[in-house]
Amino acid sequence: PKSGLVLHKSRLFAGAGDRKIHMWDLESGQYVDAFEGHTDYIHKVALKNDGQECISASEDGTVRIWDARVSASEAMQCIEPHKHELCSRPLMGKWLRCLAVDPEEGWLVCGGGPKMSAWHLSTLSPTTIFDTPGVSQNVALFHEEFILSGGSAPAMNKWQLNGTLHSSIPCSPTSVFSLAINKRSESSKVLCISGASPSVDLCINFGYKAFSLLFRVT
Repeated sequence: PKSGLVLHKSRLFAGAGDRKIHMWDLESGQYVDAFEGHTDYIHKVALKNDGQECISASEDGTVRIWDARVSASEAMQCIEPHKHELCSRPLMGKWLRCLAVDPEEGWLVCGGGPKMSAWHLSTLSPTTIFDTPGVSQNVALFHEEFILSGGSAPAMNKWQLNGTLHSSIPCSPTSVFSLAINKRSESSKVLCISGASPSVDLCINFGYKAFSLLFRVT
């Protein structure tokens, strides 16, 4: 099964259960390459440097950075948050599920079993820990000067990059798996929150839940 998907121009990158990141050229419909090195399921994929570098987060507890221009390349760099004392939560495991890179590509955020943490991409060192006791983070994204995250609790958290929790919005899902922002309208941006619930929550000003869309299976 395919898990993490990201599209850049005509290239589609997909992390999968076979421990590989697969790449297709959508214009030609051709399968291009696969990047190998993870030892377990890949949950999330991100890109940087105009699609020339691919970043992946895996159940094996590593974030790997790949040169997407080089065929069948090994990972250029590897981050292991569970080996850092401030990030590690041995009782929750080493797996990583959330991954995000800021628009300026100076910071990377990742988390899962280990605490969610921000890493400076130039030094590959952790600079900030986002403390959510007993709660794993499944999804994260950068928005303006904030980091939005959700995980194994019925809430969406809004963080400052220094680790300060700006706000926490109660939501319908008991676990949050997806956050999405409508970016086509500068004046009417909408945040959608979904997860372990038949409802999708919509936040108009990112400060509270405005309403929910309920999906029924008949």
